[in-house]
Amino acid sequence: AQLNLDALYQIAPSCFTEAADPKTGKIKRVVNFDVLRQLLGDDTVEDATEAYEFNWVGKQEARAEVLRPINKTLRPVKEDSVDWDNTQNLYIEGDNLEVLKLLQKSYLGKVKMIYIDPPYNTGNDFVYHDDFAQSQSEYDAASGAVDELGNRYWKNTDSNGKYHSDWCSMIYPRLMVARSLLSEDGFIFISIDDNEIENLRKICDEVFGTQNFKSQSIIINNRGGRDYGGIALQHDYILIYAKSDLSILNLINEKDKEFQYYDEKGGFNLMELRNRNVKFNDQNRPNLCYPFYVNPQKKDKNGLMEIALEPAPGFVEVYPAKSNGIQTVWRWGKEEKARKNLNVEIFGKANQNGGYMIVQKYRKTSKMQRSVWDEKEFVNERGTEAVKQLFNNKSYFDYPKSIFTIKRVIELGSDEDCIILDFFSGSSTTAHAVMQLNSEDNGTRKYIMVQLPETATEQAQEEGYNSLCDVAKERIRRAGKKIKEESPLTTQDLDTGFRVFRVDESNFEDVERTP
Repeated sequence: AQLNLDALYQIAPSCFTEAADPKTGKIKRVVNFDVLRQLLGDDTVEDATEAYEFNWVGKQEARAEVLRPINKTLRPVKEDSVDWDNTQNLYIEGDNLEVLKLLQKSYLGKVKMIYIDPPYNTGNDFVYHDDFAQSQSEYDAASGAVDELGNRYWKNTDSNGKYHSDWCSMIYPRLMVARSLLSEDGFIFISIDDNEIENLRKICDEVFGTQNFKSQSIIINNRGGRDYGGIALQHDYILIYAKSDLSILNLINEKDKEFQYYDEKGGFNLMELRNRNVKFNDQNRPNLCYPFYVNPQKKDKNGLMEIALEPAPGFVEVYPAKSNGIQTVWRWGKEEKARKNLNVEIFGKANQNGGYMIVQKYRKTSKMQRSVWDEKEFVNERGTEAVKQLFNNKSYFDYPKSIFTIKRVIELGSDEDCIILDFFSGSSTTAHAVMQLNSEDNGTRKYIMVQLPETATEQAQEEGYNSLCDVAKERIRRAGKKIKEESPLTTQDLDTGFRVFRVDESNFEDVERTP
C-alpha cells in the first residue's frame, strides 16, 4: 500500500491531504478521492454494470491479504545450514506468502528473476488454503489441515465448489507481493499445465500488465505422452512476464552451431542488414532507408565487397530490397552503427538475382529462444534421474523438474551476478541449476528458495527425512559437493552453501508495522 501511495504522490501530489488515523489517532498523509477523481476527469468508473475484468469468488479478500501486515519473523537454523558465514544463498521454510512479505524489507526491487512451479490444481496436489474469513482456531477445528508448525494446506479436489476460485485466491496475492521484489528489468517464469493456464494468464495480465507479457511457451516434457483422456498429453507451459519495458530476454547459446566464414578475428556467419519485417518501411522509418555503395571490383577471400556511404567511381548504388511492393529499410541508421562499422563488420555481397545486398558479420553462436521447447533434455525423466544420481538411485520427489529446463530459464532471464527467487521450490531444482550454471560460466548468481515444510513421501520418511524441506536441503548439499568434485580446479570459489531460516512468531508483543 505504501509503495502505491508513494508512486501516486510522485505524479499527483495535489490529491494528498492529512487526516487522523481512525485506529491510532495519529495524523498521516492520505488520498482525497474527490480531488483524485477531478484530476482523472471522465476516466473513472464505479459500479459499472459491464466491464472487462477477471473476477472470482474471494478476489476481494485475496487483494486485501496483499496489504495485510504480519507479525512473523525469520529465525536462523544454523545447524541445517552450509557455510553460514560466507554463503549468500538462502533456504527459507514456511508459508511463502508470509515469507514474500518478510523479504520485502531487504529485497524490494532487487530480484532479477523469479521462477515458480506452483501446484497445478489437478485435484490431487496441495493448495495453500488462505481462508482469512475464519480465525486460525476456527479453521483448524473445521479442517484439521495443518502440520505440526501450524501451516495451513489442504488437498483441493474438484468436488470443492470453489475449485478454481480457491486456486486463484491462493496464487493472486503471492504474485502481487512477488512483483514488488522484482527489479525493473526483471522477469518471472511460471510452469503450469492446462488446468489453470487460462486463469493464471488473466491474473498475470492484471498483476504484471498485458504489455509485459512475453510468451506462453510450450515445453515438451513427456515425449511419449500420457495415454489417458483421449489425447496423449506431451506438454506443459512456461508463462513469461517482464517487470517493465526495461526487461530484455537473453539469447541462448547454440552449442552445435558452425561458422561458414572466417577472418583474422575468427569465425562468423552472414546476416542481411535489411529488416525483413515490412511493418518497418520507408513510410514510418524514412531515416533507415538510404543507399549504400558497393565496389564489385574489390572483394576479399569470402566474396565480401568494399562499401561506402557516398557515391564513388565504379561503385553501385544499393537500397534495401522491396517486398511485395513495399520498400523495406535497414536495421541500422546511417549516422549510427553503419558509419562506425563500414568495412569492419558490414560489407556488400552478390545475391542470387545478379544484384547486391548489404550483409553484417554475425559472430555470436546464439539465437532467440523458440516458443516450443522441444529439446530432449527437458523431459521430466531427466529430473528424476538427477535426483537418483544424488540419492543412491532413490527418488524422494514426485515429478521433479529437469535441471536443464531450469538452467534454460536462468539463461534467458538472469545476469551472471543477480538474485534468483523460487517460492514454490519443491525439490530445489532451481538451487541445483543455479550452482551448476555458475560452475559452467563462472557466474555469481545467488538463490532464495522458499518451501512449505510439507510431509515427505513415504520412501523419504523411511530414510529419516520428515519433511519435503529436509530432503530438498540434503539435495542441495549433495549437488554442491558433486559439482565441486567434478570440476575441482574451476569451482574453488563456487558458493555451494546456504543459510536456512524458518518462519516463526515475532518477538514483539505489540507490532504496529511489519517487523
